[in-house]
Formats: sequence, structure tokens, C-alpha cells
Amino acid sequence: MVYTKILNKNSKWNLLVKDAYGKYKVVYHNKLKSKVISKREELRSNSIKAQAALDMRTVVGVYEEYANQRMEDALNPNSALKVSSVNRFPRWFKRWIRPHFENKMVFPSSILIRQLNIDIAKTWFKEIRKSGCSIKVAFDVANSLTTVLKYAVEKQYIDHVGSLSEWKPKKDKALLPVDSSEYKKTKTVMINRQEVARLLTLLTPTNNEDIKSISKYVIVSCLVFLGVRMSELIAFKWKFVNLETGTWDITHTVVEGLYAKSVKADGSERSNVLPTELWTLLKAWKIVHNKHFGKNVEWIFPSFGYYNVPVTEKVVRDWLVLAYQDLGLAKVEIRKSSSGDNKAYLKVLWSKFKGSPSKTFRHFASTALLNHQQADPIVLNDNFIKGYIGHLDIKTTKTIYGDHNDLDNTSEQFDKQRSAVDNAIGIKTTDGWKELN
Repeated sequence: MVYTKILNKNSKWNLLVKDAYGKYKVVYHNKLKSKVISKREELRSNSIKAQAALDMRTVVGVYEEYANQRMEDALNPNSALKVSSVNRFPRWFKRWIRPHFENKMVFPSSILIRQLNIDIAKTWFKEIRKSGCSIKVAFDVANSLTTVLKYAVEKQYIDHVGSLSEWKPKKDKALLPVDSSEYKKTKTVMINRQEVARLLTLLTPTNNEDIKSISKYVIVSCLVFLGVRMSELIAFKWKFVNLETGTWDITHTVVEGLYAKSVKADGSERSNVLPTELWTLLKAWKIVHNKHFGKNVEWIFPSFGYYNVPVTEKVVRDWLVLAYQDLGLAKVEIRKSSSGDNKAYLKVLWSKFKGSPSKTFRHFASTALLNHQQADPIVLNDNFIKGYIGHLDIKTTKTIYGDHNDLDNTSEQFDKQRSAVDNAIGIKTTDGWKELN
């Protein structure tokens, strides 16, 4: 209900309305009091209708509005929001929100946004799980319900988020599957030093005319030595690499084919030294690159079909999984497209690195720096390592990458580990009871 006052001032009747800050402001005046009273009734009637409309807003309607708003914000060229970070909301809405909140067998009447509570959310959660939603996706969509409620508060559709802000399905054992591996976060499998050496040997170009083989070799070397994200790698331009001083900068990314001055997160924009091996390699690549693509091509790794665009993430991923197959680290299959256009694509049947064929190198580079930190603590301090990898906080680096213990996978390394454990425990046993022949 709108709050109003009628005051007589300067021979006029004034209608005042209370705003969101509690202050009354004149919105209408007339010499006739009857006109002012009529205007007040009109405002009250409109207020009642508006409140009724708000009271009837459903979870489905507000979620759809929120999803569309986020996509609109991301498509704004002046917005730092990325489409890739919000396009999941329309997808979730179509598959997990509308079909299940509008299922009359589960919810006989529409669930209003002001009615959404933990009991309703639990019922909905169980239904989407029955429909085949993975537990990890279910967790994410469930969390988005609270986000949508906060949006509803901002829009003044409701006054507060309510009890759902305290709901954590991950902590509700009644909602969790028996197999804990389904919901426990798994870390990216890291490629070890011996596998990296085998991979680079496999990709070593045999002559300086095979531009595609050389490009593969240099790209993989950049992943190994720099630990960059794929979006950062394919955005590399020569102006960001100083071959005189041996330094490189990360300021741009390519996401879904769009090149922009943006990075994944705070701390991702960085400037670092080039490792010696890679510095030497990039100098050689620049000579071959200029000869084949021309000096005016600014991309360090241009597409082979169109030099004015960078190589795509899909191309690099395909190179990697095929190489992994040659090393016995993956198995792939070439399948024809179902669209009938005679195109083919690679289907990964199995891979040691699962869905992270390039991210595994980020783990490798990070772990290598962290493992060597004790040997050179002054130079390889926390600030340097987090800055090299592109994190705002060293805790992020250590949490994600610091628990890897398989950087080396050799019998010599196993012997060192075994000896260290023997010395740490310091207990002797005897096998004098064994049967002697």
C-alpha cells in the first residue's frame, strides 16, 4: 500500500507520497480538494494492483527474467561480464527449472517466488535427480535459486531471501548419492615430467618446412613452461612477448572466438620472465613464423586457413589428444558428423587427463614451481609463484595445485620417497620367522 498525506498550502491542496527513504514528496496539487482525493484513490488502486502483481510472481517467471537479464548484461560491449559465465542460466532454466517447477504431479499449483523455501527446494532437487541431473549440476542449479532470490529482493519483488540462504544440499546426506565419488571434487590429473619429455620428443619437428609440426611443438612448449590457460595461449600476440628482454605479458584472452582485453579473474593479468628454453624456442619460431605467415601477422599462433585469426582451442585440444593416444595416454576415435556434411570429429573414448588435455600443463608448471620453492625461497617466493601462474592469492595456487605428488614418476624417485618414509618412521621389523628352504 502506498502511504500518502494531503496538506493545504498556498491556497492549494497537495498530495504527498512517501518514498523508499521514508520522505514525503508532492506528486500532485489542485485547488479542489475533491480532485486531490480522487488522485489519491487512483494511486492507492494502482499500488494495490502492483502489489498483487508482485505477489503473483512465480519462481519460473523470476528465474527466466534473471537468466535473460544476465545474458543481456553479458552481451553489452561495455560490460566485463562474459557470456560463457552466464549462458548456463538459460540452459538450466529450460532443462531443470521450468519443466520441474511446472510439473503438476509434483507441484499442483505454481510456486510463487515468495513461497520458495527449503522443503520445496528439497522436493525439486530430488525430482531433477530422478530425471538424470548429475549431482554436481544439481548442486550448481540449487545454488542459483538463492542467487535468483537475491535478484528478487533487488527488484523489490520480495523483502528478503528467507531460509533458503541457509540451505546447503551438499551437507544434506538425504540428498547425496551413496557413491561419494559422484559429488566429491576431483583434481585435474597432472602430467608428470617423464610424460612431458616423451610428448615433446614425439612432437619434435623433423624439418623447418613443416610449419604445422613446428607450431604444435611451440604451442605445447608454451603450455609446459608457462602454465597458461588455453584462452590466454591462443590470444598471444607478438606485441605481448619481448624477445629482447625475454619477458611476456598476459592482458587479453580469446573466449568463444571473441578476442578481448579481459582475463579470467583478478590476478590473471600478469607480466613475467620467459624461461630460457622457451625464450630460445620463441626466437626461432619468430623467424619461421615470419617466413611462412608474413611479418604483418600479429598472432603468435595464427590459424593455418586464415592468418588474421588465431588457432582455435578445438584444434589444439585435438592435437593433444591424438599425441596422447600415440603415447598410450588416451584412446580416441574419429567419427563422422551426424549432420551429414561429411565432416569428422574426434571422440575421446578414454584419456588419463580426462577432459583437461591442456589444463594438465597448468598443474605441471604450478607444481614444479611449488616443489622447487624450498630450494630457492628468495626468488621463488609466494608473490612470484602466484603472479607467474595468474592467481590473486597464493592460497589458491597451493589449494588447487599444491597437493600433487607425482611430478616425477621414476624408480629413482620411488626409492627416494621410500627412504624418506623409512627414516621418518624409524621402526625395524624382522622376517626371521619366514620358512627357509
